[in-house]
Amino acid sequence: MVFAALVCVAYSSDVVELSESNFDATLGNADLALVEFFAPWCGHCKKLAPEYEKAAAELKKSDPGVVIASVDATVETSLGSKFGISGYPTLKIFRKGVESGPYEGPRTASGIVKYMQKQAGPSSKVLQTVADLEKFLLTEDHALVGVFDKQDSPLAKAFQQFADGSRDDFKFAHSTNADVIEKFGAGNNAVVYVQPKRLNNKWEEARAVYNGKPNSNSLKDFASEKSVGLVGHLTPDTEKFFKKPIIVTFFDLDFTRNPSGAKYIRNRLLKLSTEISSELQFAVANTADFGQYQHALGLKTGETNVAIIGEKAKYIMAKADKFNVDSVKDFAAQFAAGTLEEYIKSEPLPASNDEPVKIVVGKNFGQIVDDTDKDVFIEFYAPWCGHCKTLAPKWDELAKKLEGDSGVTIAKMDATANDPPSQFQVQGYPTLYFVPANNKKSPKKYDGPREVKDMLDFVKKSRTTKATHKEL
Repeated sequence: MVFAALVCVAYSSDVVELSESNFDATLGNADLALVEFFAPWCGHCKKLAPEYEKAAAELKKSDPGVVIASVDATVETSLGSKFGISGYPTLKIFRKGVESGPYEGPRTASGIVKYMQKQAGPSSKVLQTVADLEKFLLTEDHALVGVFDKQDSPLAKAFQQFADGSRDDFKFAHSTNADVIEKFGAGNNAVVYVQPKRLNNKWEEARAVYNGKPNSNSLKDFASEKSVGLVGHLTPDTEKFFKKPIIVTFFDLDFTRNPSGAKYIRNRLLKLSTEISSELQFAVANTADFGQYQHALGLKTGETNVAIIGEKAKYIMAKADKFNVDSVKDFAAQFAAGTLEEYIKSEPLPASNDEPVKIVVGKNFGQIVDDTDKDVFIEFYAPWCGHCKTLAPKWDELAKKLEGDSGVTIAKMDATANDPPSQFQVQGYPTLYFVPANNKKSPKKYDGPREVKDMLDFVKKSRTTKATHKEL
């Protein structure tokens, strides 16, 4: 009996299992719910599962509560079809049983909790007393406060519309209470951006008053600009507000556990940003928050690295240049002068490249893939990937069949050790792209069958060069 009880405890879950029979009844009573459509065999679903469980336990206790649920879409196929599920896991937000949109937040427990708490309740908190105001101003989120003489004024309506559409990005509050308005000191019809206290500094104002027209899009532009500031805190959630190129100092940034360390580095950058004339937007970031940049730039936790991230190109300050105001200033000056060498993560060039499948690395990508005399069919793979190993002999056979055709190249790149250009979205392995000779900027992703005959037919239909081989 004791063993049975322990088993029950071990397998108890705060994630509500949904099926066609209980879907409407369960979600119809929920003000807010997050539903994961998953497949039991999906690796990404398995990775998400423990984080999803933790988030469910935390959100069950929140006020207002949030329902966290899941649907096995391989069993509940009618629900998967009804909601257009085409990949796993897919997460959707529901309000009173009605789908309100996709979940676009982080997939960690803390990220899910924070994202869904912002979705819960009204988009803007009503400040009814001065105490409400003082409590709200303690937030560590980027916040907007609206004070209005009338709730139906044009500015108040625009503010509410802005809040409804941007609750994921900012925290909102408003008031028409005379005492609150007087205490806040911004007038009786204003919208004010309030900087989180952790970012307060002597080089910029902690508050900014909106002086534009009563328009929700203009309010959003204003808030986005102010949230970045002179040296913004770059996170996966705020990255969209930064205009590239960004000069980012990556380090073990933690405003809570090591506020003095964060302030030490950021203050030096703040001072520098006011002293130089540059198109660069300054930012600080926690290295651990940016796995994609760690991979692309070779960043390591425990180190302080400075990088410039543009729309396409990336640059990294030499490891030998220790972080200080002068080294960062010199790095920015080199970028402005156009003398920096673009950082390309790359394996060494292959000693020979005479096999039918051409080996592509970061350093020879342009030479092989961007050759305007050839259509290129390229595989992005991972050495450990089982599907890639299955494809390998077929990819070799395809290349051998086309070896005598001077207008087509079959190639492969280890995408874990090299940095593909941004137009190649590699989110799983293997990923196949056809790059036409006459349009190198618009590669076409191949999602068809991976048998030699099918891939050969695809090349035949897609090629833009003249065939010089009997196979085509």
